[in-house]
Amino acid sequence: MNELGNILQKGWQNAGDTATPPWETEKLIAEAKRLNGESLKFQRSTVLILGSTFLMMCYFLLFYFKFQMPLSHIGVGLMLGFFLLRVVLEAYSIQKGREKSSLDAAADSLEKEKQYLSLRLRIHSTFTYLTLGAYTLGFLLLLPEFALHISTGWMIAFVASYFVPGTILTLLIRKNVQKELRELRTVVEIREKITN
Repeated sequence: MNELGNILQKGWQNAGDTATPPWETEKLIAEAKRLNGESLKFQRSTVLILGSTFLMMCYFLLFYFKFQMPLSHIGVGLMLGFFLLRVVLEAYSIQKGREKSSLDAAADSLEKEKQYLSLRLRIHSTFTYLTLGAYTLGFLLLLPEFALHISTGWMIAFVASYFVPGTILTLLIRKNVQKELRELRTVVEIREKITN
């Protein structure tokens, strides 16, 4: 069990009818701040990666390939539009994370932590799945135009190069997302412990 788990377990065992000792409260607050900092660091790196990927996609999809078919234009629009939405949501989340303050009243702080966790859950579930779905649909809409220029063998390799690495990357990213969400849930537990 990690240090925070030991602190929480010890606190809950000793709680009874007594209040949390001040030294324990300070440790819990420090741990909550650290975990919030880790979450914001993860989000900043995500925005950097997503932002640079978006710029590269813009270059290749708008200027390099110069798609001609209307279906391809719809595909490009879906891919870029939903990818940009994901970048904007991540930036919005960072802003919301910075608005939280440890100087807030305990009840207000707990409510803000719960709202922030809810926002991160929505971004990592609903909006991420929506982005992946729209991006994949956009990619599939580009295939008819690609098929005009490359052989069937290369077309199969092209499609496989989208889905195989995409699946592996999704699994790796999911591991980091789960870590972030666990840490944010721990922050909520800490705030609840301090409030009670």
